[in-house]
Amino acid sequence: MFFASSLLMALSLFAIYNPTAADPGISKDRIKVFLFASPAFWGEVAIDAYKNQCIDLDNNLIDGSVQSILIGAHDIPTVMKRTDDWYCMFYDNYDCTGNEEDMLVFAAGVNNLRSVRWETKIHALKCIIENDDYDD
Repeated sequence: MFFASSLLMALSLFAIYNPTAADPGISKDRIKVFLFASPAFWGEVAIDAYKNQCIDLDNNLIDGSVQSILIGAHDIPTVMKRTDDWYCMFYDNYDCTGNEEDMLVFAAGVNNLRSVRWETKIHALKCIIENDDYDD
């Protein structure tokens, strides 16, 4: 009985103070990018991608095993409702360099990187906002 009531209290506190619920995921200088490995429950990383900064995945367990991406939110319906001008480029190197063959560009989420044969290639990312007049 004590365990059940302790568990309920812990879940209630988490529901009240849920850091991901309070985080909007998008602001004028950063966007949250969610990377998922396969199987998804073994590998999920949330990255705060600041405007025009290269973020490498070196020393990250998900490096080279990203299977799907969500940009701006943790769930597909919220991602699909986005109206901002953020987009992200994903690179097959750690320096965010190269031409079109070395990167993928996405404005929203992608459900299956295997379809474009990039499931083992993502090693870095850079996000950019097209229009600096972002409204919260």
